[in-house]
Amino acid sequence: MNEKQPSETIYVESGDTHIDLSDIRVFQKVYNDNYRQLKYFGMQYLPDEDAVSDLIQDLWLTVWERKESYAGHAAFKRYLMQSLRNAILNYRRHDQVVQKYAEHKNNQPLPREQEISHRIIEAEIYDAINRVFDELPDARRRVYAASLEGKSQKEIAAEFNISINTVKKHINNANHYMKERLKNLMLFFLSFC
Repeated sequence: MNEKQPSETIYVESGDTHIDLSDIRVFQKVYNDNYRQLKYFGMQYLPDEDAVSDLIQDLWLTVWERKESYAGHAAFKRYLMQSLRNAILNYRRHDQVVQKYAEHKNNQPLPREQEISHRIIEAEIYDAINRVFDELPDARRRVYAASLEGKSQKEIAAEFNISINTVKKHINNANHYMKERLKNLMLFFLSFC
């Protein structure tokens, strides 16, 4: 059995590098890098997490079966977003025909192009924030997540068996790190609004 040689193409998220999706390593990296953002984007149009997840899986299955190549990450991301949007619109149309009683869940008007652009930007920002959050050291991330859930510093200290000063330090360091990592990105995204 002839095994395909690994692709010479290296996937670079921000560059215009050729993306060869017939290479399983490239496919897995592209999938992991885009899944959360696609899900957030999809949830803006269809507030049914299971349905959105199913549509995304169908989209990735189609991408895998086609094993196509793309000129760059930006072109591929536009393809993913547009394909997911179309799949969701088809799902909603079908759902409206089959289940008239559920119209109140999907009574949002079909989005205009400007709304689509804003939702894509929101999905990009959501993904960027989550990526930076995931970069935090484990202990700092857990403490910071607990603070974002509304727990007091005293509750967090008791939960993780650490001092209140350590809780304050983790929260302060997490705020500083995220602010520094995201400030240029936010300026970039705000320039599109």
